[in-house]
Amino acid sequence: MRRPLLWASLSFLAGVATGPHLGPTWVYSVFAASLGLAVVSVWGAGRSRAAAAVLLACAAGVGAAAGAVSRSPPGPRELAAHVGRRVEVEGLAATDGSRFVLDSVRVLVPAGLRGHRVLVRGKTKVAVGDRVRVRGKLLPLPEARNPGEPEPARFLYRERVRAVLAADRVVVLESGRGYPVLRWAAELRKALQAVYGRVLPPPLDAVLAGVVLGTPVPDRSLQQAFRDSGLVHLLVASGAQLSAVGAAVYVALRRFRRAVRSVAALAAVLGFAVVAGWEPSMARAAVMAAVTVAAGLSRREVDPPTLLGLAAAVLVAAHPLLLWDVGFQLSFAATAALLFLSPALRQHVPLQPPWVREGVAAAVSCQVFVLPLLLWHFGRLQPWAVAANVLALPAAAFLVPVGLLGGLVGLVWVPAAAPLLGLAQVGCAYLVWVARTVADFPAATVRLPEGKAAAALLAMWVGAGVAAWRGWVRPSRGIVAAVVALAVAVWGRALPPPPYAEVVFLDVGQGDAVVIRSPEGHRVLLDGGPEAEPVTGFLARSGGRVDVAVLSHPHADHVTGLTHALRTFGAGLVLEPGYPHPTPSYAEFLRTVRERGIPYRVGRRGMRVELGRGATLEVLWPPEPLWEGPSAVNENSLVVVLRYGDVRFLFPGDVEAGAEGSLVASGADLRAEVLKVPHQGSRTSSSEEFLSAVAPRVAVLSVGKANPYGHPHRDVLARYARLGVSLYRTDRDGAVTIRTDGRSLWVKTVKPGWCCTAWWTAWRTR
Repeated sequence: MRRPLLWASLSFLAGVATGPHLGPTWVYSVFAASLGLAVVSVWGAGRSRAAAAVLLACAAGVGAAAGAVSRSPPGPRELAAHVGRRVEVEGLAATDGSRFVLDSVRVLVPAGLRGHRVLVRGKTKVAVGDRVRVRGKLLPLPEARNPGEPEPARFLYRERVRAVLAADRVVVLESGRGYPVLRWAAELRKALQAVYGRVLPPPLDAVLAGVVLGTPVPDRSLQQAFRDSGLVHLLVASGAQLSAVGAAVYVALRRFRRAVRSVAALAAVLGFAVVAGWEPSMARAAVMAAVTVAAGLSRREVDPPTLLGLAAAVLVAAHPLLLWDVGFQLSFAATAALLFLSPALRQHVPLQPPWVREGVAAAVSCQVFVLPLLLWHFGRLQPWAVAANVLALPAAAFLVPVGLLGGLVGLVWVPAAAPLLGLAQVGCAYLVWVARTVADFPAATVRLPEGKAAAALLAMWVGAGVAAWRGWVRPSRGIVAAVVALAVAVWGRALPPPPYAEVVFLDVGQGDAVVIRSPEGHRVLLDGGPEAEPVTGFLARSGGRVDVAVLSHPHADHVTGLTHALRTFGAGLVLEPGYPHPTPSYAEFLRTVRERGIPYRVGRRGMRVELGRGATLEVLWPPEPLWEGPSAVNENSLVVVLRYGDVRFLFPGDVEAGAEGSLVASGADLRAEVLKVPHQGSRTSSSEEFLSAVAPRVAVLSVGKANPYGHPHRDVLARYARLGVSLYRTDRDGAVTIRTDGRSLWVKTVKPGWCCTAWWTAWRTR
């Protein structure tokens, strides 16, 4: 087997990726089987293929065990197992600021627990290495709230954080107690930023600090321009910066022996990686540089693909959760592009001089390899990114050594650094011009509604194309694979949607947002919650189109997210009760409907919207004239019922007991298998007579965790319990998805719990 170390590394990474999805029994079985195969291979080592198979099986088994352990729940004696309790811990600050990572050495309250790293959210600023004591409430790591949402805690994986500590009190017991290297790096980073700030005007000083050190740029519009142009990777710490620093040191010491130059370049690379924060991409470059230098000193040849795979395996073995870090994935994808695609592409770029040809080949190959990951994680496509990178990368490569050298000189005497930083200022201004110009191009950023499907299809194309180009497979087979993948994608889109209706109760905190997909594929957005991202993010991931938008009533916890969704995606029809409400959020909603030219209708009892294949949306409330009395805004909520076959979903908005009684007295057929609990479970809603008239089998309560209103009220919960209604709550279960074929119901939650023990929980209609 060629490159056995590369294939063993890939098998190990595959094991780490699959380990968390296997139960403990499967992991132990794989591990035991791997050990058994290892014994067999030792017994009959003469057979190379068997030995190779055993090597790969062992690597995969070890990886599966490592992956499973990395995602295993904390033990009863660990601090993270006591989420929800008030704790007091003492330890060392691993990062600085008021939001910092604490490496807890001792757990004071409750006593006898093992400490670990926590993310402290407080108001007192600390420095790296300070010994601090923190008291507060222990919270779990943030989790995905809605279907398809990326894990919000991914950025904490690299810090090995296992819980969040909302601090009431932070006391610095001793300054500079530990982490001398990290403390020195943080101080040097701040000093370099201060030098840039003294010489360069804003925001160019922040741009130079971002390009050189990877520090955040505070100007949000500039950040957005770099993001829309596909240049945001220039403002974060990456392996490209390490390469520039190492190359600059190697060239500067060209009069010395090769061994001296290699060791000096490696020392510069490692030192710069520590100063810039040791991001995953920098860790990858540092490991590869260290192995390359070691191989050179021992007079051994280095195989770049093996080196890349080994670097990934080493980093993941030290910290398995890094495998899910987006920066880690993008860094290795870009490096793989430079190894596998760029050399072949360079020969087909008819440009001169050679450095231009190499730059274009590198930019194109990197974009091709990272594009599937960008689509998978963010669902966005930047068509002009290749052109932007071709224009910007030479300037960025120049800025890193010049900016770093200018900053170091400025630490000694600022006037001496002025000429170097003057050159850096020109380069930063050029980068800003490229970013803003490309970001203003038409369709600079295209949001794809089915990013994961597009990413999978594109990854198959890229893999087939590269394999055929590099001669690993016959070109005809690569073409066949690409055509088959395209055919599957086209037919998948051409086939009619499945014959079921789907209702997703999004977790938007304290508010309501429901997305309905009819059996014919029409989509209804009912309310939008108090913020934009949960609703717009879900719509972008699931199709991006809104056929009907329904506003139950004009309170901010229902209208704010709906306004953002209409501004982003538009709609075929807007339906709302039309009750006047003098609030900025409602005025913004009406202005958005008017500016986008969306058809608008005031909903009244008896209106019906046909959704195809027998699915209808019917308005049951409010009447004409509108209901008068206290809480008129809530009481005139638009109450709609979704009917499909024998199944009904009732969405009563925030109606209270008065409107509920009027609805019952009106004689309307309120029976429904699924009820959206009105008014977040307020005591003034869900009256006995209303629940008796609806007689739901399943109820969904959209409510914010630890909300200040005390929702849901215990009396309301008791009413649902007495009726035997299965109650799902977004504050505990996350988003709730219900599918129906018109006869049965299937329920799924984002967070599996006691009421959702399987992938789907099935219910039969009466």
